Amino acid sequence: MNLNNVTFPYPVLGSFDDILPVPEEPKVELTTDKMNYHFSIDLAYDNEEIKELVEKDYADYVCEVSCDATRFRTCYKGKSLHFDIDIPRRAVAGRINFACTITVKKPIIDYVNKGFHTDYYGHTFNMEPGDLLGMFSQFFYIADIKYDKLKAVGTFMEIVPTDDEWPSTILNKDKIELRLPRTLYEQYKSNPAVNSKADILHASVVLNSLTYALCRIEQYPEKKWAQTIDYRIKTEPELSEFKEQAPEDWRVDKLTQILLGKPYERLFNYLINNDVNSD
Repeated sequence: MNLNNVTFPYPVLGSFDDILPVPEEPKVELTTDKMNYHFSIDLAYDNEEIKELVEKDYADYVCEVSCDATRFRTCYKGKSLHFDIDIPRRAVAGRINFACTITVKKPIIDYVNKGFHTDYYGHTFNMEPGDLLGMFSQFFYIADIKYDKLKAVGTFMEIVPTDDEWPSTILNKDKIELRLPRTLYEQYKSNPAVNSKADILHASVVLNSLTYALCRIEQYPEKKWAQTIDYRIKTEPELSEFKEQAPEDWRVDKLTQILLGKPYERLFNYLINNDVNSD
């Protein structure tokens, strides 16, 4: 999520092309312990006029953190482009939002910047405390997602029984529910010959359910399964081609293969190896 579609009545670094060059994406590292989430955040941009205003104490780098579910809200500010932020686990739930800006703290008279878009040439601006000189792309973290296990299918999907005679995929849950008729489900749970064949399951029933879900993901933005997939798309290099695309433009056939760890390839490798072993 970013703020590049926000406009202001004056030029802001990071708002469209008001001031160039645009800031870099924040670099975020997360570590956790039993009590806290620890975020290490590094911001970067290239604009000498704004840097000078920060150095002269006319502006601060600010990181605002909020959680709508618990009403948690706090703000960090200073002269450093690096933030170390500890958030108690008990203080947040669900989505934690981070908004990093360059915020005016003392009045600036006749503000002008060499990076101004040509539309602003010849103009100066009087800036008041609280106005923004620049903003970085926003980012968020979902507190309930186990980020160290994101690549496991179980983080966004689970197989459950149903009394219906037909399999189905349910999306209005925290995880995608692949519902199997009870007889099939009992075979899946109790028969090692079925349960251990992840290569076959991923290339068949799991892939079908995930494809169904991805084609409808925009309808479920608040569900953890959708947020988990969205986070992987935004952070994993091999999924970078999907990052700037709207879901309707995704190559879902390719995306499912990456999310499930190339299930077709694993299926064929399994079949070949099984055939060799049978000889």
